[in-house]
Amino acid sequence: MPEPLRAIDANVLLRYLLSDVPEQAHRARRLVDSEQPLGLTAVALAEVAWTLAGPRYRRARATVATQLIDLLARENIVTVGFDKAEAQAALMACAVQVGAANFGDALIAACARSAGVQEIYSFDQRFARTGLTPLAPL
Repeated sequence: MPEPLRAIDANVLLRYLLSDVPEQAHRARRLVDSEQPLGLTAVALAEVAWTLAGPRYRRARATVATQLIDLLARENIVTVGFDKAEAQAALMACAVQVGAANFGDALIAACARSAGVQEIYSFDQRFARTGLTPLAPL
């Protein structure tokens, strides 16, 4: 009988990526590196991105984007409510050195494109860098 899908929280992913709390990092590695299917929501993914790039850890956006793309590439990571390939493509837009998308916009785009949405009402015309066509509200 296959393992049931269970969601994974950002704090487990952060321990996995940071190894900053040794006992928790060991348990997080054991879980993430297992074959257990782990459900990853866009909210948890965004929380990880903002924490790593935020004032406490100050990791470069490109570094964080690459780490998250690699995490999504794991076979046991199952995206919940959005398409894995769309998220990876959106995160690639965060990894470029000039004109990079921010994580929030990238994940909004990934969720929208996963649902077949190609346009977004926004006052931010730079949304095009995420793959959505921005439309200014009239």
